[in-house]
Amino acid sequence: MPLLIDVRKLSIINQLIQSGAENVTTSLETLAGVEASVEIKSLSFVEPSDITAEMGDGEIYGAHVRLTEPPYGVFMMTFSPETAAEVAALLTNTPTDDGFNQLHESALSEMCNVLTSGFIDGIANTLQTTIDFGTPELERDSAPAIAEGALTHVRRDSMSIVLDSVVDIADSDVAFKLRIFLVPDPGSFVHVIDQLELDRSTAEPTRAETEAVKELDMSADELVEFGG
Repeated sequence: MPLLIDVRKLSIINQLIQSGAENVTTSLETLAGVEASVEIKSLSFVEPSDITAEMGDGEIYGAHVRLTEPPYGVFMMTFSPETAAEVAALLTNTPTDDGFNQLHESALSEMCNVLTSGFIDGIANTLQTTIDFGTPELERDSAPAIAEGALTHVRRDSMSIVLDSVVDIADSDVAFKLRIFLVPDPGSFVHVIDQLELDRSTAEPTRAETEAVKELDMSADELVEFGG
């Protein structure tokens, strides 16, 4: 069954993702003690079966967690070996020309943990709720292997939100790319989004009044279909 979302809610999805991305920079500043900014290069919706193609060829780094509270599903972060080298050198202040040592690996794992927490907490704060999740484990493997390991329990009718972002470190030449995949449970995600509306004065998502929340009219022209 395809996933149907009111197109008027797409701006809310965009704001949720923006809140998560902005919170990533705050978390990075706390971790590394540097100022950072994030630029969202693109935001798209793809089926889980297409995620491997979105990741590209060759080996990549990836870290994922399963969300145990609404909107449930999986959060995954991926980045290239080149990005890993830049981040490891930045966090440890030691070069990676001769490969990664234990300190570099630990720094990358901590980065994944902090940025994952920052993104998910940013979304949760906007939703005025909490989203529980475990500790992400960093791995380096082929894109298909990482996707298969992360998406084992994802429903076939799910929708994946794919975010391409660039994190720019102030006062340095470091600007690294992160690709983020949020694959929520479809029913739970639609319910969460349907409970929100944009505040006209702030353009921020807020809880809709109870009486204003209505069931989606599945025949309405305002519905957009994801998945198959």
